[in-house]
This record gives sequence, C-alpha cells and structure tokens, in this order.
Amino acid sequence: MNSALIRYIVVAFIFSIHLSCSTNTKLKGVETSMIELNAQTALTDTEFEKTLDPYKTKMDQIMNELLIVSEQPLLKGLPESSLGDFASDAILKKTNDNYKPDDNMPVNICLLNNGGLRAELPKGNITRGNAFELMPFENSIFILTLTGEKTKQLFDFIVQNNGAPFGGATIRAKGKKIIELKINGQDFDINKTYKIVTSDYLAAGGDKYYFFKDPVKTEVLKYKLRDAIIDYMIEENKKGNTLKVSTDGRIKYE
Repeated sequence: MNSALIRYIVVAFIFSIHLSCSTNTKLKGVETSMIELNAQTALTDTEFEKTLDPYKTKMDQIMNELLIVSEQPLLKGLPESSLGDFASDAILKKTNDNYKPDDNMPVNICLLNNGGLRAELPKGNITRGNAFELMPFENSIFILTLTGEKTKQLFDFIVQNNGAPFGGATIRAKGKKIIELKINGQDFDINKTYKIVTSDYLAAGGDKYYFFKDPVKTEVLKYKLRDAIIDYMIEENKKGNTLKVSTDGRIKYE
C-alpha cells in the first residue's frame, strides 16, 4: 500500500470518528470528490496537512468538550474500584432512563469486565476524549433476563475471580463462597428472574461469561455503553454536580 493511499485512509477514518462522536449528530448531506491514488500520485506533507486540518480541528473541538469535573481520579482495580463502581452505576442509571420494557420491570444489575475499562479517568476536567479512551469500542447495550440459577452463577463467577465491575447488588463472601447477596437492597431469590445490562461482547460469552448463554430473554438497546457514560456525566454536570466517587464496599471478602 503506497503512502498516499495510507494518508487517504487516515483522513477517511478521522472523518468517520467525527461523525460518531456525538449522539445528537444528524447527517444532513454529503459532499464527495474523487481523488485518484496510484503509483504516480504524490502528496506533499503540506498538502496532506491542509487536507487533514479542518477535520482534525473539528474533532479536537468535540473531543476536548468538558463533560464534568471529578473530585478525584477514578482508578481501576479488583475486587472493587472507583472506576468500576462509577461506570457500572452510570450505565445502569442511563439504561433504565432509556429502557421502556413491556413488563415495566427495570434492569436490576449492570455487569462489565475490568479489561473493558481501557483507561482511568483523571482528577479535574473530564472530556469527551477521556470517555472515548475509557471505552474506545462501539459496544452496544444488551439487556438479558436470567433465571435465578444463572444469576447465582453470575455472582459466583464474580466472587471466584476476585471481583468485577458491577452495580445494583452487594456481595459478602467468605473465601470463594457467597454468604450474603442482595439485589437492589433485597435478598437474592433464586426463584426470581433478574435483568442484567452488559455489553454485546460479554452477552455473547466473552471473557468466559458463559452464564449469559441461553437467557430467558435478550433485548438490545440502540444505545452504546460509552454514550450512557457520557450522557450520565453531562446530566450530572448540568445539575451543577461534580463526580465524587469512592468505593462503597459492594463486594466484601471475609
């Protein structure tokens, strides 16, 4: 692949990122032009920069948008972390805000994977770019209804693997065994079904989340995990709030 073609692909890629950066962006028209790239095509660095500059400037404006101010850095870690608590709680909140189920029953639990949180968030200004670094992939929100038995397998997996980012529940464990489990403040009932929000990747059994296979029901929200986090931060900022996140002991080992 020659250098001119590589440069063209970079421009196209950055343009596509620009279009996807805002959940409110609506395409009103498209202007196209043909640039023939072959062995004889030559673009100087200056010409390339001129071609790229308007897209880069616009993308920088979008990515540098302030979403909220955080009182402390949000860090990764297991069995529990400030970043994991924040992300799972934000996604659970915004999922229920946008979820309109036929049975009028809300989502109970959010379960993510620690590896899916790709970057920590800084103290101070948090930008849209920080949110893209946190979740760079286009993971859609899946809502799975699980039997009580499979929900128990979910929490057994969390305990046996030294934790995971989750919201909507509290766990007390002794060694690798659960001794107390509450869902939304209520004792876990193996005879009930529970709704879990997660990513499309995990819903398909990624990272050995096999308990998600064969759910009672699968629903897909046309909403991305990253957008839920961004919307949550924008919402809190509009209320005049800052992020004040600390671990709350939602998983405890004795």
